[in-house]
Amino acid sequence: MQYKGVFDPMDGIGFDFEKYDISPFPKFQDLEKLHVCDLSVDKLKPRTTPAKLLKGFHDCVDPLFEDVLIKMEPKNFSLEICKIIKKCDTIPEFTNLSIDEFPNDHEIKWAILPKCKEDNVMVTLGIGLDVKAEVLLSRTLPNTTFYGADPIIQPNLQMYSHFGGKFFPFAVGKDAGINRFKVLPNQNKKTREYTYQDVTTIDVPYFFNNILKLKRIDFLWIDIEGGELTFLHYLNRGNQFDKLGITVCQFNVELHPDFWPNGYQIVFDFIPQILRENRYVFLKPLETTTGVFRLFFINVENQECVRKYIQ
Repeated sequence: MQYKGVFDPMDGIGFDFEKYDISPFPKFQDLEKLHVCDLSVDKLKPRTTPAKLLKGFHDCVDPLFEDVLIKMEPKNFSLEICKIIKKCDTIPEFTNLSIDEFPNDHEIKWAILPKCKEDNVMVTLGIGLDVKAEVLLSRTLPNTTFYGADPIIQPNLQMYSHFGGKFFPFAVGKDAGINRFKVLPNQNKKTREYTYQDVTTIDVPYFFNNILKLKRIDFLWIDIEGGELTFLHYLNRGNQFDKLGITVCQFNVELHPDFWPNGYQIVFDFIPQILRENRYVFLKPLETTTGVFRLFFINVENQECVRKYIQ
């Protein structure tokens, strides 16, 4: 591994920063021409309806949970869920949504682009030295503000700021303070070898409510190597996001039950609860390694989210 650049103790051996093309795609111009959203009265041609989406989703997923998944031990639930529910991605209600993919070097993030023009908010928790998906979204979707948090400052600061994103140099988790998280140091960029470090942490409600001051997040991407398991339940009905009046329209999450104490039980409790609440549908299951998998969630309850992305 060849050393490049000036040594910086925060920056490992200092890989050269790769500047990305940030010029808009043609689709950016098309979306820029959309009429301004009036979410209280817009009656656009619907992609589908929340009722149809929920029915199609539950008709496919419920028997798989009731007959197979919910009868499993928590660990087997996480190990088997992706291949069991994958077939539900093909239901017509999902294919009608026009879900776009935004790949980076190691996985794909998913998003439904809006049907009308409005300011959009994108939040990344866990940048991991890879912003290609965020860059693709910024080149595709106008009027979008990007916020990203990661305790490894460089080159995440440089990478996330390059396309106009606002970077925050800390972890986001359940408890504020100094906490031990699995992180990707810059010197491990090529090997993708994560290590445990004690890092400065801001708690989730304070970050979203007091620092970002957000009430609606259009796109939330979470990949924080197990830390997500401490606050997944904040997305459930009646929990912290509801108490703060914060709505999440779409979120991608990589779940790491194998990385966290009692992680398999947490996932086993969270996903069936999401299923019962009828706030989100989920799809695009992908196992990335044993005990680690990804899902994409769509809010079908909040009327602003529904009118902007679904109806």
